[in-house]
Amino acid sequence: MGIFDGLFSGMESRSRLTPQESFAGILLAASACDGHIAEDEFNQILITLYRMKLFKRVNEKEFDKVMNKLMGVLKKNGPEKLAEGCCENLPEELNKSAFANACNIVLSDGYLDSDEKEFINSLTSMLSLNSSVAKSIAQVMVIKNKG
Repeated sequence: MGIFDGLFSGMESRSRLTPQESFAGILLAASACDGHIAEDEFNQILITLYRMKLFKRVNEKEFDKVMNKLMGVLKKNGPEKLAEGCCENLPEELNKSAFANACNIVLSDGYLDSDEKEFINSLTSMLSLNSSVAKSIAQVMVIKNKG
């Protein structure tokens, strides 16, 4: 046990994630779930986020701040923990969209390895998605990314 353990319990700076941070964080975690972030996956994240209504009022400086914050969490805690925290703060009406875009991200490089498959299965649970809905979404993303 460290010297500060227990002394400052509850004082850690835990700010609630915004819907934008939560959505972007899920996509970032999806990209990193196989141990690295491929360039085409990161580009897909940027394209996805820039086209969304959710990010219309976010300027470039704010966007960079969001991504830097999320990268810090990713480096410190890993993709699974990043996704968990983001899913907890994501508005429920964005769950299916986040899942569909996460599937699109992991499939954008043309490969699906066991870590990515495991992440998508976990994400289904984290987002409280019905398995048949998640399967339908994933099937569409597979078809979309075949070409």
